[in-house]
Amino acid sequence: MAGGQAMQSLELALQAASRAEKRLRESIEALPHGIVFLDEDGRYILWNKQYAEIYHRSADLLEPGAKLADTLRIGVERGDYPEAVGCEEEWLANRLKRLNQPVGRHEQWLSNGRCIMIEERRIEGCGTVGIRVDITDLKQKEENFRLLFERNPLAMLVYDIESGLIRSANEAACTFFGYERLEMAGLAARKLFPKTLWPKASEMLGADQSDTNDCWQMLRRDGSNVDAVVATRLSQLEGYPATIVTIFDMTERRRIEQRMAHMARHDELTGLANRAHCREHLHEALDKANSTGTVTIALVDLDHFKAVNDTYGHQFGDVVLTDAAARMLKLIPPDALLCRIGGDEFAIIFHRSSLMQAELVAKSIITTLSEPFFVHGHLIHIGATVGFASSPHDSRDPETLMRYADLALYAAKAERRGSCRAFEASMDEAAQEKNQLEQDFRVAISGGELEVHYQPLVNLSTGEVECYEALLRWNHPRRGLVPPDVFVPLAEEMGAIDQIGRFVLFEACKEAAGWPEHIKIAVNVSPLQFRNGKLLSTVINALSTSGLSAERLELEITEAVLMEKGPRTAAIIRNLRAFGIGISLDDFGTGYSSLSYLLNYPFTKIKIDKAFILNLHREANSRAVIRAVIGLGKSLGLTVAAEGIEREFERDYLRDEGCTQGQGYLFGKPGHARTLAISGAGTA
Repeated sequence: MAGGQAMQSLELALQAASRAEKRLRESIEALPHGIVFLDEDGRYILWNKQYAEIYHRSADLLEPGAKLADTLRIGVERGDYPEAVGCEEEWLANRLKRLNQPVGRHEQWLSNGRCIMIEERRIEGCGTVGIRVDITDLKQKEENFRLLFERNPLAMLVYDIESGLIRSANEAACTFFGYERLEMAGLAARKLFPKTLWPKASEMLGADQSDTNDCWQMLRRDGSNVDAVVATRLSQLEGYPATIVTIFDMTERRRIEQRMAHMARHDELTGLANRAHCREHLHEALDKANSTGTVTIALVDLDHFKAVNDTYGHQFGDVVLTDAAARMLKLIPPDALLCRIGGDEFAIIFHRSSLMQAELVAKSIITTLSEPFFVHGHLIHIGATVGFASSPHDSRDPETLMRYADLALYAAKAERRGSCRAFEASMDEAAQEKNQLEQDFRVAISGGELEVHYQPLVNLSTGEVECYEALLRWNHPRRGLVPPDVFVPLAEEMGAIDQIGRFVLFEACKEAAGWPEHIKIAVNVSPLQFRNGKLLSTVINALSTSGLSAERLELEITEAVLMEKGPRTAAIIRNLRAFGIGISLDDFGTGYSSLSYLLNYPFTKIKIDKAFILNLHREANSRAVIRAVIGLGKSLGLTVAAEGIEREFERDYLRDEGCTQGQGYLFGKPGHARTLAISGAGTA
């Protein structure tokens, strides 16, 4: 009986202990900071989720009974504690000493950039309780305050209210008062005011006065007086009551106001009028011009300037911009205004100058900017392209005139860099047309107007269809079929090429999954799809979704893809090939280094560009190139396909030369999937 009561008491005690532990766990999980309990030997007993999240890189090591010292040592080896780099053993010893003999709080920086405040207490006979508080935001605020204080152009002081001393001063304050930095730290604040003013000044320094216009007489180190407005803000810094003091030199204030007014309307680097000043000046010039007065705005864009920054750095680029501005200033008329309105874009507003005079200046600028720039011992070549528009001929509205000049610049750059163009009405019409086409294309992407058509590639020996190339078509409700050479560049400009590329890939794989297994599907891939790094996952997803085997998919790429230097492109191509996906080099023979690409990448097919086929009957050189490409393909074990076959003699010639596949109108035009006569035989 007594034994049964003892067992019952023990069970009740265990239940109570379990409930207590559960309540403890629930309590520490509710806390916003990391909590950890260690036994007397520094072994883990209990911790909350916040603690595990703070030390997520060591989460795999957290388990009851594990020693904190061991997790610290492994963390040091992993590089989790940047402060330990180069002094690992010393850092570990110091950290374990703090653990075993806790004294106050200390900070710990983690490799993810977070700063953790640690407070630990040893409880006699019970081990250690530790608190971890993420104070990264607080440290950032402190750093921001320090930077704001140190770099502020206004004189700033930290005044200790209790001692009456200046604790610290920024560079502007040292310059303002004429003291060295070390002299200011610990200086009695009374020395900055005349004796008669100190009683009132001390009251002012010990109070909040952020909105005051009172002018105080203050003393510099040499004894001279200066009038200043003083603003104060009470604060608590490092455990002592302090005042943040900001001092406005009235003379300096007026200078700063003038400087700020100038900066608001001028470019800091070149000193030229900025975009805001340019627009304001253009408005004023057009308002002042009468019905016959001419105002011309020319936009000057520096050619190849990005390459200067990329090659030499922005310091070189800044020198080039400054020198270019100086050269242009020498060429413009006295009443013209030169502005810098963007990174490498300038504007010139001409008053009372004819369009011919403006054009002459523009051509002079193009000439002078094509001459080399000498920067830090380097010879740098750029150039310039100019577009301009005039009032009243083109428009009297300043915004419209600016837009017309920009259209003229765009047209000049598209035609030939290093040229100048005046605005023409057709440019605006083309811009409006392009804008409308872009809006229509956005609708087409989401509205089902895009279609995938298929063009066969046949075996030239048997006539059987071996592959279909997937080609995107835009069936516009009013325009009909829009040519790819119109909408593909548009998609690239809009940043939609990846979206439509995925659409074609998924649609083509889904369609091909229902074809006979011996027929493959070829899909074109753009450089932009390689650039975003998601191509491999997109292709694998399309194959798995459709059920199409990887061996039945060919990806066609152009030399533009291979010109993207770096390991990423090569890695993507090799990974695709490792899955069994075919890689075809399209438009072969039209680039610069196609032969070297064949040796460096695992291609399965090369496609002879149709330009060689079109000239087959009249160009001996075309036949020589075709024969060489076919021979090269055979020697490398590649399938050789020819594009643009429209006549039987072209087919016969290519077949006799050993070309494997053919594609062109002779075998079939691109068509919708429902129009394809795909059967088990698969003949075209």
